[in-house]
Amino acid sequence: MTAADWIGAEAGPEGLRLWVASAGQIIARSAAPIVPGEPPRAALLAAAARLLPKAVRAPILACGFPGAAKRALPCAPFSPDAVVADGGIFHLPDLLQAAPQVVVPAAAALRLAGCLAADPGFDGVICLTGAESLWAEISAGEVVGVMAALSGAIAEAMLASEWFALPSTAETDLSAFDADLSQTLSRPERLARMLAEARALPPAQARARLHAALIGAELAAARPWWLGRALRVLGPSAALYSRALAAQGVRTTEGDGEAALIAGFALAARALAP
Repeated sequence: MTAADWIGAEAGPEGLRLWVASAGQIIARSAAPIVPGEPPRAALLAAAARLLPKAVRAPILACGFPGAAKRALPCAPFSPDAVVADGGIFHLPDLLQAAPQVVVPAAAALRLAGCLAADPGFDGVICLTGAESLWAEISAGEVVGVMAALSGAIAEAMLASEWFALPSTAETDLSAFDADLSQTLSRPERLARMLAEARALPPAQARARLHAALIGAELAAARPWWLGRALRVLGPSAALYSRALAAQGVRTTEGDGEAALIAGFALAARALAP
């Protein structure tokens, strides 16, 4: 394997993900579990060693590990000033909103930085979807406010629980999603009832109602973040969020969450280069 420029690492509830960059290209990707009780630093170094020969030295840009600093909003999504160096590991900072208190994980902040690297003049809202969705208001190159929701995590937990236990091959009935969405968007107090009713539906419709109920309730809470705003949506559920917003007459630009993260890692690597 050729020498690496940098290794990007993201730790989260699902485990550890790594990317290796060389000459401006991602040359390797890897995912690994984090064993309970294993020191995070040891897990990171072991995963990096499996990706690269031990003789190759590359800076490791780490997100989601203990020891990272927190930068207060409003601020640019990334600054090298708050990076904590630990040997060859560089812990990238989280962001912190004081009221209401929300922590923006470093990997999410890097995705925002990656978006702004591609469009420095963007003013509006970037929605990062996933287990935790994040709505970030961007103005003059800074993150000025955020709202977070756990719609994705709730959906994942419920779909895997004995209450649903739907087959992994079950698709989402998009027509049913469209029909169900407006119920919690206009009446979010119906959320718990809709989730209970979803259990009686066929798998494709059950998935549709579960996602529609959670996304509808989230959009109701996030209305000031998308109504009349320039809006970009990234991540694994971007298509469903964009579909839901289109039903409200809101145009969105969809993006690739992993590509934005890699762009953020590359920006951080340039900023930290000696």
